[in-house]
Amino acid sequence: MNEPAAPRKAPPITVTRDADTGRITAHGGDGLAHGILERTFFLREVRRVTWHRMSPTVEPADQAAVAKLAVARLQAAGYRVQADPQFATSTTDPRYVTTGRSIANLAESIREAAGPAEVSDRLEEVTAAHDGILASLGQLLHSLASVYDGLGGPADRHVAARMRYLAEHRLGPIAADLLHTRAELADRTTAPARPGSALPAAAPPAIPASTASGRTR
Repeated sequence: MNEPAAPRKAPPITVTRDADTGRITAHGGDGLAHGILERTFFLREVRRVTWHRMSPTVEPADQAAVAKLAVARLQAAGYRVQADPQFATSTTDPRYVTTGRSIANLAESIREAAGPAEVSDRLEEVTAAHDGILASLGQLLHSLASVYDGLGGPADRHVAARMRYLAEHRLGPIAADLLHTRAELADRTTAPARPGSALPAAAPPAIPASTASGRTR
């Protein structure tokens, strides 16, 4: 089981219910804290400063439990949290490797790669067809387009078209460039021949046969 992270030297994050709006909000924290909140049903707001509000998709009966889960996850990452009594908890939620963290780990492994061949190998997960990182991101954009197709609002078809445009005309060129980059890096190295992979040696030319008269045929 993952142990909580060491305490962070940062101002505490506040999780409270706004007295005027009734919304549960969170203030403070850095990028990592914001990511934790956004994976726990909080929506980011940027108005001079960055803060978060709980998504309206959370049922009122579940809001306190979700806020408490966010507090537990923040504490597991080493943050100090000041929360309303109904949201406070002394527990920590086990940390987990998020999809974004997996990609960040991949980026770090590319920076630390020993040479072009290793970088090329690391890019395979990014450029793989069908279920690689970029292919999956394209599927996500197309799925969003399908959702907007079914909503029927006056601007929804434009949003759907925008999602498809991003998948096909923005993401597509990135994928093509990285495919080329991966192949170019691989071609810079000469891989050692595997046992049994060498081509057979060419047979020596046949010696012309002599005739009875001593001439060759």
